[in-house]
Amino acid sequence: MNHVSSPARPRRLANLLDTALSLFVAQGIQATSTASIAKAAGVANGTLFHHFATKQALVDQLYLDAKTSLAQALTATPLTGTAADQLQQCWQRSLNWAKLHPRQLCLMQQLSHDPAYSMARHHALMLETMPFLAELLTNAQQQGMLAPVPLPLLLNFCHHHFLSTARLFVDQPELATDPDYQHWAFQLLWQGLRPAET
Repeated sequence: MNHVSSPARPRRLANLLDTALSLFVAQGIQATSTASIAKAAGVANGTLFHHFATKQALVDQLYLDAKTSLAQALTATPLTGTAADQLQQCWQRSLNWAKLHPRQLCLMQQLSHDPAYSMARHHALMLETMPFLAELLTNAQQQGMLAPVPLPLLLNFCHHHFLSTARLFVDQPELATDPDYQHWAFQLLWQGLRPAET
């Protein structure tokens, strides 16, 4: 399973979430009905609505699971070195996570274009699950290593660069092992964050 599994999460609920994730990825969120999710999971519609009042609530849970899983991957071991080193470690860990969790990555990509999810909502969830990232970026700005760009713009830039690069590497795994692609993928991010040359 690609979602974050909790010891307290009942097997039926875990199966329901896993089934919904698979269908959302295969068919798209809008094209997937709650009835089809319940049927594929082998449960009654009432069981699904017992856990999630709406399809949106189900999507929200899957998105939270994905963000939490990514955050856990980024903090599995302490980040070390300079702000640039730590950002590069986060970057590499996030790409490694995407390779292991392609369905959750696909869900993130779908939601990044979903009009029901404003950028403010994306940023709020990012700050909730990955507060260390905002702290890292802010500290790097204070040290003069990053441009004095407002935090929402920084988060937006990092978010979209990660999604597009991760999708490229998942779709074409041979590129993910190419040192040039690895190097330049991060350099594009880093140079986009650096202060302008004077």
